Amino acid sequence: MSGIDIQQLIKSATKGDTVDLKAICQKLKIKIKLDDDLKDYCKVGLDKKRHTTIWLNSSLDRKMKYTFVAIATAELIIDPIRVSEQGVTYDVFFLRELHQNKATKLIMLATRLAVPEHIIEHLSDDLDMQFTKNNAFNKFDSDAYIANAEYIPEFLRCVIKESSSKFLLNNVSAKFH
Repeated sequence: MSGIDIQQLIKSATKGDTVDLKAICQKLKIKIKLDDDLKDYCKVGLDKKRHTTIWLNSSLDRKMKYTFVAIATAELIIDPIRVSEQGVTYDVFFLRELHQNKATKLIMLATRLAVPEHIIEHLSDDLDMQFTKNNAFNKFDSDAYIANAEYIPEFLRCVIKESSSKFLLNNVSAKFH
């Protein structure tokens, strides 16, 4: 088993204003498969050959698929034993509670696997400024970024600034076979 520095992994997959989630999955040796028979939105676990696999419901649109790959990858990094022993599934109820769970380790890591830290800062600032009258200073167009991103808007609106999640990233390391 070898340890993986999650911050370095994310940094190496960051290209401008995006994080290459496919590159992260390749580095972690995660297979992604569509499943016509899957009743839930997503499942992460081991396949019959003991390869880490993320199964996606084939009826999901592209943004939902990317969102669940980020969440399932974060789950694998945070709790690889749970994923390998019993697997984890995500359903409609999980999605409904996404915003309520934005301060969890899972969602904080998942958003970082999907969005570069500098964009998270902009999105977080913009979300904070929605409740103030001082919007003139933020030149970043959060609405355009969210509309053009590979992820569902609800997921992108769950971002929390680095200062709040720094502890997580500094202390998460993953060990894979």
